Amino acid sequence: MVRSSTYFFLSLFLIACSNSSNQSVVNGEAFGTTWQIKFYKNTTDFKDQELELKINNELERIDSIFSLYDKNSTISQINQDQSLQWNRSIGYEDFSKLIEISDEVTYKSGGYYKVFINGKWDFNSIAKGYAVDRLSQILESYGLTNYMVEIGGEIKFSGKKPQLNWTFAIIDPTFEERLFEEFQVNKNFSIATSGNYRNPGHIIDPSSKISVESNLLSVSVIDEVSTAKADAWATALFASKEDWLSIADNYNLAAFFIYKDNKVIKSISTDRWQEMLR
Repeated sequence: MVRSSTYFFLSLFLIACSNSSNQSVVNGEAFGTTWQIKFYKNTTDFKDQELELKINNELERIDSIFSLYDKNSTISQINQDQSLQWNRSIGYEDFSKLIEISDEVTYKSGGYYKVFINGKWDFNSIAKGYAVDRLSQILESYGLTNYMVEIGGEIKFSGKKPQLNWTFAIIDPTFEERLFEEFQVNKNFSIATSGNYRNPGHIIDPSSKISVESNLLSVSVIDEVSTAKADAWATALFASKEDWLSIADNYNLAAFFIYKDNKVIKSISTDRWQEMLR
């Protein structure tokens, strides 16, 4: 069962945080996009620069494994020479984790999601979400529990701001309206969004090997544990053409869809989405 309503919103948009004096912010660029982390300290046992160095090192490590644009990355070398084995390469544990998530989503979605197409590995649809999870683990290793990690629109929320919840919004896919719907984050979770509105044609139907074309404009998925899984599911649901509602409902996914119906932009969300944001 789903609930439907008409909106003019799409894509994740992070609402600005308060200017609290104990808020720390680090940001930069990675994976061809931007990233930012906002957190509130409950200890003074470390310096922000120390944490920022670890974050940048981790982003560089993940990029060195999964970047398709770096000919020296692990994945590029394996794609160039299929005789190479992941279990003998740098990043084997990372690869294994993403394969585990990918296999689950591939099976449950009925094959609408794959990371091995045309004899090549491609983790672009899940790597950003995975990086968010890895950075979150670093924050938690420092005892941080109130934070937000965002990479290219994939976000993980933990805890809250002082006396306020984290918030996010979904904005207009056509960019004709600047209105947005604000959601309160009342529990820890991750959220990821997929769509062709910014980069048309980049989502491929694994079965036909061609760009997905449907009335669906965007899909956002919430997962309570894994940003990588939310990332993979958002791509899978977008690629599923006419089946996105039934798949999301069958697996009790927290999903929010933006679609076009006779030139009218509408939204529809699953019951699980409503429960997560209640």
